[in-house]
Amino acid sequence: MLVPARRCGNDTDVVPSGTLAFGKALYLGFDSTCARRIAIGDVGDSHRVTLRHLASHESTLRHNAGVSTLVFVHAHPDDEALLTAGTMAKASAHGHRVVLIMATDGAAGLARSDIDDLASLRSKELEASARILGVHRTVNLGYADSGLKGDAPKGFVGAPEADVASRIVEILEQEAADIVVGYDPSGGYGHPDHLHVHRVTRAAAQAWSNVHHVRLFEATLPREPIARAVHLAARIRATPAEFDPSEFDTAWTPRAAITHRVNVRGHLAAKRASQAAHASQTGADDGVRTLQILGTLPSPLAHLLLGTEYYVDVTDSTIAGARSGES
Repeated sequence: MLVPARRCGNDTDVVPSGTLAFGKALYLGFDSTCARRIAIGDVGDSHRVTLRHLASHESTLRHNAGVSTLVFVHAHPDDEALLTAGTMAKASAHGHRVVLIMATDGAAGLARSDIDDLASLRSKELEASARILGVHRTVNLGYADSGLKGDAPKGFVGAPEADVASRIVEILEQEAADIVVGYDPSGGYGHPDHLHVHRVTRAAAQAWSNVHHVRLFEATLPREPIARAVHLAARIRATPAEFDPSEFDTAWTPRAAITHRVNVRGHLAAKRASQAAHASQTGADDGVRTLQILGTLPSPLAHLLLGTEYYVDVTDSTIAGARSGES
């Protein structure tokens, strides 16, 4: 159950992009007690519950302290580090169960040409990232990376939506998932695999909701500041000549549509370490990579740019729509 931001003292930091509209929350609700509030039952302040305590009294804690299972669905190894790493680390630190589903092997990712087996290397990097973030279980679906244009042989985008969704539902059932996190309808910047993750995660959440109450969130970023930065970069010719900045005019999510902001500054060290674990993605033969830039940010700028993670709660619109037969 979400605690209205105006009543909770833990995560009400004012973020650089402004405040949310009345009634919208700053985080996903996995922080089970607010500052100066006590959890019910004999648990006390759930922030002090140890992992050993959780393991030995899991069923009691899930009922009394609101312990949840969060399942994050991502497209490529390193996507978790870029979009949801802080949230995952925070949830795990608060005693919740965190499960990571990775759709593809990332073998079509941009990297140095001297790497012999990119898929194997990225799998190891993902394992390291998951350990850093406190992920309890990582599931690799094993699909091939479709590439930026979606034309890689036997790529993930060619996998039937129903088949992929069925595999995800099986994991949601095994985990009795309470919260599922996918991608926004634009697939962030429009990568074909991200768009497919959006589709299959919605389908899986809708199917699982018929069995168990689940909340569906979609990870995103505010569209406007990114679009402005991209257009500025194009004007000063800091982008390739063939690059079209207008592609970002419809990327990510309009700021007004974002429902949740998670303050992850307290877990920024884990987030940055998670990003650093994906070393294969910090360089390429033909240019600078995003992770390479993020890795060089000074701490104050990193807090500004990486200290908040953004989500849209689409539970009501998608799941209720599915139940009523709407598209």
